[in-house]
Amino acid sequence: MAATSSAHAAQPVLGDVAARLGRPVTARERCLPVPEVFASLLPDGGLVRGRSVGCSGPAAWSLAFALVAEAAAAGSWVVAVGVPGLGIEAAGGLGVPLGRLVVVDVDGGPAVWAERVAAAADGFEVVLTTPPAGAERVARRVRQRVQSNGVVLVAVDPSGPNLGCDVDLATSAARWHGIGEGHGHLMARRVALEVAGRRAPRPVRRELWLPGPDGTVVAAEHAEHAEPGEAPVVPLGRAG
Repeated sequence: MAATSSAHAAQPVLGDVAARLGRPVTARERCLPVPEVFASLLPDGGLVRGRSVGCSGPAAWSLAFALVAEAAAAGSWVVAVGVPGLGIEAAGGLGVPLGRLVVVDVDGGPAVWAERVAAAADGFEVVLTTPPAGAERVARRVRQRVQSNGVVLVAVDPSGPNLGCDVDLATSAARWHGIGEGHGHLMARRVALEVAGRRAPRPVRRELWLPGPDGTVVAAEHAEHAEPGEAPVVPLGRAG
C-alpha cells in the first residue's frame, strides 16, 4: 500500500522537503493550491503556509481530503498523524495521490501527539491530524511549530474545533442523494459549509456537492442534481 505507518519509509523524501521549507518563501509560494470551489471561500484563496485549518461536522474527513488533494497532486507531501482507521480509499477517491500520503500512528496522550505533530512539521508540508482529548493544553506549542516551519496543519474533529485554528470549516445539513424507496445507489452528497475563524473577515456560507454525481467537489448550484431520492447522512467512519 502507498501509505505506511513507518517513519523510516518517509526518510527519502524528508531531505528534499525540509530543504524547500528552509529557504525563503516567495509570494507565489505562500499558499498551497486548493480546488477552485474552495479558493473563493478561503480568506487567502488557498492553504496558507504556517496556518491551521479546522474541519468539523458530518463531512469533516471528505472536506479535509478534498482540501489537500490539489496540493498533494502538485507535489506536496502529506502526513496523517494520529488518525486510527484513516480512510485510505476515501482519500484516493477524493483526489489525494496515495504515493504522497504517509501515515504515522500515535500511541499516547496529548503530549505524545504534540511531539509527533511537531516532528512531522519538520519534514512535511501538510499535516492531517485528529486532535486527541485534552489537546487544548498543548495546542499553542503545536501552532507555534507549524507557524515557524511554514507548514499547513489540517485538524479534523467531526465533533467541533478544539485547537483554535486560524480558519474553521464546518459542514452541516449533509444529505445523500440517489436512494429511492429501498433501492438505488448513493450518488452525491450535498452539504452546507461555513467558513469562519480569526483569519476570516466574516463568516462565509455555501452549499457544496461533496462529492458531486461525477465524484468531484463543486458548488451546489454548479452541478446537476443526482436522482431525486435522498437519504439522511449516514456514518462512514473516517471516510465521512
